[in-house]
Amino acid sequence: MAVSRAAPLRVPLKWTHVSTCKVRVDSGSLPPASEEPRRRRRDATENRARILAAAREVFASAGFDAPLDAIARRAGVGRATLYRNFPDRFALAAAIFEGNLDTLEALAEAEKDAPDALLRLLTAMVEQQIEAHALFPALFQGARAPHLEDLERRVRRLVTGPLRRARAAGLVREDLALGDVIAALTMVAGVVAGDASIASRRRRARRALDLLLHGIVLPGERSERAG
Repeated sequence: MAVSRAAPLRVPLKWTHVSTCKVRVDSGSLPPASEEPRRRRRDATENRARILAAAREVFASAGFDAPLDAIARRAGVGRATLYRNFPDRFALAAAIFEGNLDTLEALAEAEKDAPDALLRLLTAMVEQQIEAHALFPALFQGARAPHLEDLERRVRRLVTGPLRRARAAGLVREDLALGDVIAALTMVAGVVAGDASIASRRRRARRALDLLLHGIVLPGERSERAG
C-alpha cells in the first residue's frame, strides 16, 4: 500500500520578514549599578542618626526605662530598623556616650594649647551630664556594652593632657590626680540622676560644678575667675 507523503509546509515569503526597530534607553532614567549601594549606606547612616537623636530626647524626658518603641516612633523608623542598629538600650546609651566623647575630643583638640582647657572640658562634660542624666548610672549598673571599656579609656585619655597642663600652669592643685577628676564627675552625675526637671538638673549640676572647682582650683585662680 502506498503511503502518501505530506507536502512540505510553504510559508509565504512575506511572513518571513521580521520587522526590526531601534529602542532608545535614556541612561539618565536608570541609576548606575554603583549608586544603589551608596544610597542604602546613606539611608542607613541617616536612620542611625535619627534613632540616636530620638533616643537622646526620649531618655532625657522619660528616663532610661522609656519604651524603645517610643524611640522608634520619634525617629520615624520601624522596630526592626532600631534593633538592627541597637540590639538593646545599653547599646543605645553607649552610642550616645560615644557621640558625646567625639564632641569632647574635638573641644580638647581645639583647646590643646590652652592651660585652662581642663576647666572648659569639665564644664562641657557637666553640660552633657545634664542632658544624659538617666544614662550614666544605668550604663554602669546594667549589662556592660562590649565596647564600654574603650569609652572609659577614651575618657581617661581625654582628661590626662588638659590635667597635666593645668597642673604645670599652676591653675589647679598639684596633687590633683586623674582619678580625682573622674570621681568628681561621677559625683556630679549622681547629683542630676533621676531628676526629671531639666531646669532643676541644670541648677544642681552647676552648683556641684562650682563646689568641684572650689575643691580643685587654687584660691588665687578662683578669685581671678570670680572677678
